[in-house]
Amino acid sequence: MTQSRLQEQLNSIPLANLSIISICILTYIYQTLWDPPLLHYTLNPRCVLYLHEYYRIVSSSVFHGGMMHIGMNMMSTAAIGTLLEKRFGSLWYAFTVCWGIVLTSVIYIVAAWFGSFLRTDMSDGLMYGHSVGFSGVIFQLSVLESSLSPDRVRSVFGFVNVGAAMYPWALLVFMQFVMPQVSFWGHLSGILVGTLQSYNLLTGLLPSNAYLIQMEQDWPFLQRYIVGKPNFVPTPHTIDISDSRNPNRDLKSCGRTIVVGLQKLCLFVKHVCETFKVILFGNDNTRGSVGNNAVVSSSSGVGGNIDMRETLSMIEATDDDDDDDNTDWQNRHRRSPTRQVHSTMV
Repeated sequence: MTQSRLQEQLNSIPLANLSIISICILTYIYQTLWDPPLLHYTLNPRCVLYLHEYYRIVSSSVFHGGMMHIGMNMMSTAAIGTLLEKRFGSLWYAFTVCWGIVLTSVIYIVAAWFGSFLRTDMSDGLMYGHSVGFSGVIFQLSVLESSLSPDRVRSVFGFVNVGAAMYPWALLVFMQFVMPQVSFWGHLSGILVGTLQSYNLLTGLLPSNAYLIQMEQDWPFLQRYIVGKPNFVPTPHTIDISDSRNPNRDLKSCGRTIVVGLQKLCLFVKHVCETFKVILFGNDNTRGSVGNNAVVSSSSGVGGNIDMRETLSMIEATDDDDDDDNTDWQNRHRRSPTRQVHSTMV
């Protein structure tokens, strides 16, 4: 009975997603049996830029740091990836994941390179730190899945409801709060790649719908070994990954979405820093201080603990602003971030 249920679960996963999960699991089996030095396969911007170890761009996504790490990532991949592959086809999903692996790593490396000019402890940690795992691509897929969701509101682990478009950003905040050791920049890179793709800004990299259909019909290798598989999903005649709730899916709207998400992350970091300031140094004796009032409003009032519901609620405030006047939007988002969260583990 157990084997039959397991077989049913495996059969329900489409071919491309099952292949990606299998590659990650086989890689972890290799890690367990032969115990290779994990730091030789992680994403380290310094090693890629100056030692030319370009294989890390790919190897960092399929290697994992432990049983729980790969277990959580593969369960998320099975759930999110299956929905996308069944809707858009196996070839589209395979190209999306392959480009996601490359682009999330490239954005991470570029961010580390620009940060190196700041010469701060955080930027040095990003350049010399190591990250590993498939979660960057998972966040990319999460953005695509959220943009296609018919629900306008989604729950973040039962803590708070946020708009579907802002759900990946809220998830990023939640993950950073409950597991500070995870890679903030790795997850953020995945969100940026998914946002670009959801706004049809990666069409020059991904094959067209007509070309994917032609591949399935004309390529002998695919005809013989891939297309005939029972869990292969053919490419539909039309592929539209844009959000029907927001018809204005252009570069300007994409930039707006990214800025709004980053602003909410910066507000989260600001509240956390102010809370710890109160914990370490106490409140200012001047009761009229605006800063102290801001700290009190972002904490639970007992020992300076952070209220996760209130922090995540800040994200919900901007999830339905797509129809606002552009001038009002510019006035709301002039302030640039002053602090960033840093971590070296995915």
